[in-house]
Amino acid sequence: MKISFNLFVFLIAILVVSCQNTGNKHTGSSLAQPADAKVVDMRPAAQVAFLNKIEAASAYEHQSNAIAKDQSITAYNKYAKDSLKNINDWVLQVVEINDNAYDVNSVIKVLGNTDDIPVYNLMLVSEIKDDPSTDTIGINNRVDFTYTIPKNPKTDELKNNLKIIKSLKAGDMVVVSGSLMHVNEKGKLDYAAFFENSMPWNVDLLIKSIRKKE
Repeated sequence: MKISFNLFVFLIAILVVSCQNTGNKHTGSSLAQPADAKVVDMRPAAQVAFLNKIEAASAYEHQSNAIAKDQSITAYNKYAKDSLKNINDWVLQVVEINDNAYDVNSVIKVLGNTDDIPVYNLMLVSEIKDDPSTDTIGINNRVDFTYTIPKNPKTDELKNNLKIIKSLKAGDMVVVSGSLMHVNEKGKLDYAAFFENSMPWNVDLLIKSIRKKE
């Protein structure tokens, strides 16, 4: 009886070790990463800082405290005026290219001349940050961008931008430089509207240069 008991214990031990090895193989797969895994963000520091500010601006306190919201709007408008005039080599993803007058950026909406000057809208998104614990892309600091350009541009800079845009399709990654902006109905720089709800921001992108990411 003693020999049978030892044999039983030995078989149980083999079974346990086998299960552990199977579990380790699954954990090491591309579909599951350790919860404390670190993701290296290769985007420019200024782009990451911008997205972090958007995430902070979406905090609940801005929805529940009007004083905190007004203070944040004032601070953010100053940050935008000081820091978003010159962005360099930001990495964005193409969502779509359309000619819908409803989708033009805020500057063109204030000017109200899309009937006289037909335009294309390049819709882009800054996607976000990885969550290594779930192997998904989080969207808590997502920002959409709209670049509106005439269908028949006059300057060489715009002609070159349009040439590149015509070569793009949804899902392509691009590298852009230029500036960010959002204006109110009076044409004044103002990001207040984005603090009123938790929907993704849609910011004007004024492109100086654009290229497809290799």
